[in-house]
Amino acid sequence: MILGDSFDCKCGTNPTSKLAKDLEEISFCPKRASVQLPVRVDFVGGWSDTPPWSLERQGCVLNMAINLEGSLPIGAVIETTKSSGVLIVDDAENHVYIEDLASICTPFDKDDPFRLVKSALLVTGIFRHKVLVNSGLQIETWAKVPRGSGLGTSSILAAAVVKGLLRLMEEDESNESVARTVLVLEQVMGTGGGWQDQIGGLYPGIKCTYSFPGQPLLLQVIPLVASPRLVSELEQRLLVVFTGQVFLQKVVTRYLRRDNLLIESIKRLAALAKHGREALMNGDIDELGYIMLEAWRLHQELDPFCSNEFVDKLFAFSEAYCCGYKLVGAGGGGFALLLAKDASRAQQLKQKLEESSELDVKAYNWNICLS
Repeated sequence: MILGDSFDCKCGTNPTSKLAKDLEEISFCPKRASVQLPVRVDFVGGWSDTPPWSLERQGCVLNMAINLEGSLPIGAVIETTKSSGVLIVDDAENHVYIEDLASICTPFDKDDPFRLVKSALLVTGIFRHKVLVNSGLQIETWAKVPRGSGLGTSSILAAAVVKGLLRLMEEDESNESVARTVLVLEQVMGTGGGWQDQIGGLYPGIKCTYSFPGQPLLLQVIPLVASPRLVSELEQRLLVVFTGQVFLQKVVTRYLRRDNLLIESIKRLAALAKHGREALMNGDIDELGYIMLEAWRLHQELDPFCSNEFVDKLFAFSEAYCCGYKLVGAGGGGFALLLAKDASRAQQLKQKLEESSELDVKAYNWNICLS
């Protein structure tokens, strides 16, 4: 006789069911991981971090982790749940419940708003981990950054999710481990990104990062120990401005054709990143401005479509106040960096931009994320 069948016939409370529920209560161990990260702005070296360049040649990028409007703008909260499956929720009020975890497979639809989180679930291998034996997951993500920002949002959000999952699994969540996992994640997603974004968000402050081709890719992150005076002057002189512009680029195709001019330009960008680090170590912010200008010239040489009439107009408007300017990342819109000649002219430029009827831009309050 089956105990359950016998019981079902004779009473209204199933002791077997109650025992199973009690065991479930005992075995369920709630866990929660909360990860918040800054965004990154880069001064010089972008493109030398991206495949196929980084798979074949040495790269070098000088970038900086920053908070926006007084807070860390990117984050994820991951919790275990008593119910099985995975619930994913983002800050655009999109949500999806995945009951069968085996249904998550590549390739992902490029319009799938959850492909980043799904890719993180795959590359961390959490499906096969003991943490999900008697649990499910709820994953909430957010990015308080405009779309098309160029601040490395997608890769840094991926880093936040990966770090949170590894923390739940009690596995290696070091910056080095997370950065490498995000490289794999981006291949799974099909975006094929570089390494500077996650490095920029995971490691605090200003850093100069070198990459060396190999399997796996070797990364050397060299933090810049900035004096309080340098931090203060940089925060006063540098405007971080959202342009609202987004446009496409065509650099990878030229690289695959082994365009000699392009190759020499990227080599020069990597070399300039080293010079930029030296300038900041010497407290020479003016020199950093000249390096930014040269970097912007090289970006335009790499791809004439990395700017447009609006961005050109913004830089022309700002030129009298600045010793350097460029778009963040590889160009293509988003945020611009405007490095003023001094703190006074930074304030003047900010006011002029706010008053301008022709330039619809926003200068964000920001500070260097030092920890």
